[in-house]
Amino acid sequence: MQSIDVTERTYRRLLERIEHFGETAEDVIVRLLESTSPPGASADGRAAPASSPGKARRATPGTILPERAYWRPILAIIANAGGSMPANDVIDALESRIRRQLRERDFDLLEMGEVRWRNRARFARLRMKEQGLLSAESPRGVWEITARGREYLDAPS
Repeated sequence: MQSIDVTERTYRRLLERIEHFGETAEDVIVRLLESTSPPGASADGRAAPASSPGKARRATPGTILPERAYWRPILAIIANAGGSMPANDVIDALESRIRRQLRERDFDLLEMGEVRWRNRARFARLRMKEQGLLSAESPRGVWEITARGREYLDAPS
């Protein structure tokens, strides 16, 4: 395996582009390379393999709603509910708030059986928790806004 050196700033930028739990900086680099490769070619220049029927392929940047677009609506839903809410109720309420923003690929059924946008909402929650916008101490299955989350929500967008 080869390695490359990147600055801390570049590495942080790579990590900001992670789209789902478990994705690595290398996965981001490969995705970015694939998004700039000619149609039908993989990141290494070979022909891309045909995708399996019924299985959603990895979405390229720009074909799905960016994860940060989920943040304000999720925080507003939780704040309007009094500060905490069961996760599934948040996601159900989120659908009507963002439906017009969602793109065709957001409705893909993922291999795990969940619709892509619902899965991304869960990862948005993880990122918001990492940023201190949602509580890391709330009971399992409950999303709770923090003081920092309320500040974020009240700040101009």
